[in-house]
Amino acid sequence: MPVRVEIVHNLGEYMNKVADIAGKCSSKNMNPPILWFRGVNNERYSLIPSLFRKIMGAEKISDANYTRMHYAEDIRTQHYIAKNFHLLSSEPSSRVEWLEVMQHHQINTRVLDWSESSMHSLLFALETFFVDGKFSDTQSRRMCAPCVWVLNPKKLNQKILQSLAGDDKLQISLLEDLNLSSSETAKIMKHIQTYGDFARYAETEGTGHIDYILNLSSINDDIQRDRVRLKELLLNGEVINPYYYLISRIYSDGFVLPDRKLPPLCVVHPYHSERIRAQKGVFGVFPFYEEQKQDEILRKYGLIPDAMEHNMLAQDCLCKILIRNPEEIAIQLMENGLNDSWLYPEMPVVSSEIENHKIW
Repeated sequence: MPVRVEIVHNLGEYMNKVADIAGKCSSKNMNPPILWFRGVNNERYSLIPSLFRKIMGAEKISDANYTRMHYAEDIRTQHYIAKNFHLLSSEPSSRVEWLEVMQHHQINTRVLDWSESSMHSLLFALETFFVDGKFSDTQSRRMCAPCVWVLNPKKLNQKILQSLAGDDKLQISLLEDLNLSSSETAKIMKHIQTYGDFARYAETEGTGHIDYILNLSSINDDIQRDRVRLKELLLNGEVINPYYYLISRIYSDGFVLPDRKLPPLCVVHPYHSERIRAQKGVFGVFPFYEEQKQDEILRKYGLIPDAMEHNMLAQDCLCKILIRNPEEIAIQLMENGLNDSWLYPEMPVVSSEIENHKIW
């Protein structure tokens, strides 16, 4: 199913289009849905994280699960923690939480950042009109072909959980690190099936808008806290939701998936900077995909197999809003009090807002 594409020509059309997309995600017995947004200044950009643009495919080292992409993530994380640990008021508790911080400071990661705010994302898409000096010349503004991606995170995560529920082979692979006997593996898989339709446990009264949208760092903390008795808890079906364990193995530990069936997981994490809070930052954590024989051919034709918009489970959770008349919409945003200080609430940006209240 191709991704739905919409076109808007002014700020009013954009707001109406977002409302229309939200309306199609709603139901009578549900709170207004939470949608995620990602604004880019070139509609041809694919939805892939920066690390995947640098290293294509998780090339395995012999039969090990450790790949060149794992190393690329490890070495970046090690150095970033070593040189920035003292600057954080609170320490990230897990690898994926560190990746979130790194992503917002121009380190290549497997995390794709989104926002819960349609307006912040529109500002990102039109940033070239607000920030002087960040772009080389007016040519970048003339060539700007912005768009805002819209994602239904609840629907996407629900599909991931349903796919995991129906994949016995993957479940067995993910449980191997527990050194289970065949009977123990079968018992835990039975618990997984008992949870079965995860919706029965995820849908909660009054919070339907946030169901399925997970805090992966918190899940990892719970698993690590109970690590000594983790096997026992999973065997007894107690305390730990077995789906959380499967998710942690894939999206946190970096288990290499044999195909690209599963899309990135939509997660929320603690805000570790005023910038992330101001941007209402949320994140898609990509798994590691084993490179397939046909991938090289696809890349030669300009198709990126890792891209979210090419994932079969993700496609009907996405919508792409093409922004026409970008300079006019940028002026309309500024007329309504929105500018780049919304994105970067630091002193120099606020100072620039005072001196340079104009569209470049």
